[in-house]
This record gives sequence, structure tokens and C-alpha cells, in this order.
Amino acid sequence: MKRKCIGFDIGARTVHVAVCDGGVGRVLDAPAPEGLVRDGQILSYEAMAEFLKDLRKKEKLRIKKAALVLPSGQCYCRRFTTAYMTDEQLKFNLPYEFRDYLSGAKEEYIYDYAVVETKRDEDGVPREIDLMAAAARKDLMQDLYAVFQRAGFKLLTAVPEELAYINLLRSGGDTAHGHCILDLGHTGVRLYMFNGDRYENVRALDFGCNALVRAVADHYSVDEHVAASYLETDYNGCTGLPQCEDIYNSVAVEVTKAVNFYRFNSGGEELTHLHLGGGGVRIRAMVDAIRRQLTLPVEDMSEFMPGLPPEKLTLAATAAAAVGAALQG
Repeated sequence: MKRKCIGFDIGARTVHVAVCDGGVGRVLDAPAPEGLVRDGQILSYEAMAEFLKDLRKKEKLRIKKAALVLPSGQCYCRRFTTAYMTDEQLKFNLPYEFRDYLSGAKEEYIYDYAVVETKRDEDGVPREIDLMAAAARKDLMQDLYAVFQRAGFKLLTAVPEELAYINLLRSGGDTAHGHCILDLGHTGVRLYMFNGDRYENVRALDFGCNALVRAVADHYSVDEHVAASYLETDYNGCTGLPQCEDIYNSVAVEVTKAVNFYRFNSGGEELTHLHLGGGGVRIRAMVDAIRRQLTLPVEDMSEFMPGLPPEKLTLAATAAAAVGAALQG
């Protein structure tokens, strides 16, 4: 990465920020105002602009160029193979590849793509192209651009999580082998699988670390904000509660199923290890339980962030998608 850029990943509870300048520099996160983000959607663009503006001043973020991670609910991302086409033909046909996924007219969306591979016949003539493509609503992108502009930033790009992680893989990882990235998010746990730096699929669990928050809240009869602080500090050893252990084990079981399914359908390709990201990496008991349950070695994000001091790795892992977005910028 040559340009200076700040990556943002706006979650339900936390806004993750990665400041990159020739590599990963500062990484920070800030609690999102209560009720401002729900199911990946910003409920008040004006309030988000003020929040980001205050954050910029408080943290002295002087770089203006910004990149944003688009949550899965706000963006559609597909990998598919189609007959070889020119750029103009692709731009015309791309909306039809999303017709079963989008609501509203195709003109209401913007589309983008990247060619993964061009497949040629024995004479070298291109016959098929393997694509990664994405679609997002035009009005959403206009609103997000305005949010960052009011906050004092210039939004250069917005990327799906899948592409943010591809940027990470390419920045320092060994793209000769398969990769798994397990995102332990607050509202969802997602396992992203890559063949080298090529996105294959994602397995999403129907719960996230908020299930732990609810379990602790019920056990201590406190509200979820207090319960979240209990988890962060391991108050009274709460991360070792049996109900929390059940959730850790559920995550490990579902991840194991997804890995085995991927191996079977990819012709037995060997996955060497799994990388942990997202806010859940701060819950040591959860990380340890996943390591115990999985036969696949569990690693940190150091492979993708070479040169980053060990004391910064945990925070950087929580903001891994934001780092990947900044690398795109």
C-alpha cells in the first residue's frame, strides 16, 4: 500500500479504525452510540457523521482519505463463472447476475467486479472468466459518502468484508495455500474460506458474541451493557460460566462442520490453519476453547500484518476488516 488511508468498520457496538501509511500504523476502536447501528444499518446518518467528526478530533486523525467495510446486509457479493466478455459487455450483463438477490430495479444499484481468472482453451483463446462481483444501493453509497464528508473525511472506496480480507491475504500472507478467517463479531460469527487469495465461500452462524452477553446478563441479572463490561474484564471469572462454555463449543462445532464440508467439496484441499479476528478475540476463554475443540491449528493475524508489534496484534485482529479496507484505499 502506497497511499495514506484510514479504514473504518462500523459495527453494532464498536467502530473499528485502522490508520495505514505504508503499512498498519494505529489501530483503535470506539464504542458506537447506543442504538445508532442495527443489523448493519446506520439508523441516523446525521448522528453517525457527528460521531465520526468527534472521533476524528479526539484521536487527531489527520489523514482525510477513508475506506469503509460494507456489512453483508448492505452489500451483495458473489463469485461466479461466465462466458468471456469485454468490459463493456460485462458492465451491461452484471446486473442480471444479481437479479435473484436484489429488491428494486437494477438501476437503483451500482456494480463492480474483479477478474479472478481468465480461462483459455488449448489455443490460448479466452473462453470463460471467473469473477468476484458486488452490488450496493446507489442511495446508500450517496448517504455514506455524505456522512464521511460531513465528518471531515473523503470516502475513497467501500468494500465488502470478503474483499477486505482478500487485501489482508495479499498484504503479507502466503497465497499458495488455503486460508480460513473466523470473524468473532458481536452480532454474528462468520467463517470466510479462501483458496490462496481467492474467495470461495462464507459460513455464517445465526448468533454472535452477543449470545455471551445475554448469557452473562441472565446469570448476574444485569443489563447487557453491564454484562458486556463483565465479559471484557472477566469479572468474577464470568467467561468460564458453563453457559458461556456451551456457546464456545457451539462455535467450534459449527466451524468444524464448515471446514469439513469445504474440504469435501474442494476435492480434499488441505487447510493449514485458521485465523481469528473480530471482537471475540479479546475473550481469552473463547479463544482457548476454540483451540481445544478444533483439529485445525488456530493462529493470530500476524501472517497478514508482518512487522506489527505483538502487543498490537490483538487490537489489530479486532479491526482486521478495517485494516483490509484501508489497504484497498
